[in-house]
Amino acid sequence: MINQRSGLYFLLLIGLLAGNGVWSQVPFPGQCPQVKIMDEFDVEAYLGIWYEHSKYPFAFEIGKKCIYANYSIIDNSTLSVVNGGINRLTGNPSNITGTAKVLGPARLAVAFYPGQQTTKPNYLVLGTDYESYAVVYSCTSVTSLANIKIVWILTREREPSADTIATAKQILDNNKISQSFLIDTIQSKCPKLDANGTDFGVEDLTEDAIDDFVGTVLPNAIEKA
Repeated sequence: MINQRSGLYFLLLIGLLAGNGVWSQVPFPGQCPQVKIMDEFDVEAYLGIWYEHSKYPFAFEIGKKCIYANYSIIDNSTLSVVNGGINRLTGNPSNITGTAKVLGPARLAVAFYPGQQTTKPNYLVLGTDYESYAVVYSCTSVTSLANIKIVWILTREREPSADTIATAKQILDNNKISQSFLIDTIQSKCPKLDANGTDFGVEDLTEDAIDDFVGTVLPNAIEKA
């Protein structure tokens, strides 16, 4: 429970974060809580393609579907990270390449832009079986009164089983991480990735890339208006 003064400060902080374009993570009161990170982590088993099943609201992914991440080795302590997806309105694919420094077991510092620090972990793997699901968490204490969090549930299949997701969500429950802010990512009617797992097959884009919302729902709504 936070008092009235702290609550007011928290609301002001939310406005400040949003105004500065930091509304890419969910704000919470207090400092970052303790979470249980994997004691052992097999980097090589984690490599390859992961599909985003759900996540906390994330500004850089607004309006996108078919989101995926592909991890590959650069050297003993560095991974290449390719994040991609498709714009639901235009059907245009896009991706961005970054790096992930391995700072410890299940602790990575991911950076996509020049100047991003890679000395503190911002990608914590709370749990994975390497073959079906991974639960990833990030938290930054902005002040002693507030923190911002983001959570991802990643899966090896675009449309995983209910049991797989239940197992992943149990890890969030075990760490007392709220599921209220999770948003499911659309992974249906997605073009196949190319052989390198870094882009979508051109031949599939014209058929599947445009979202049903744009191709059917929106035109029908305009016609009826």
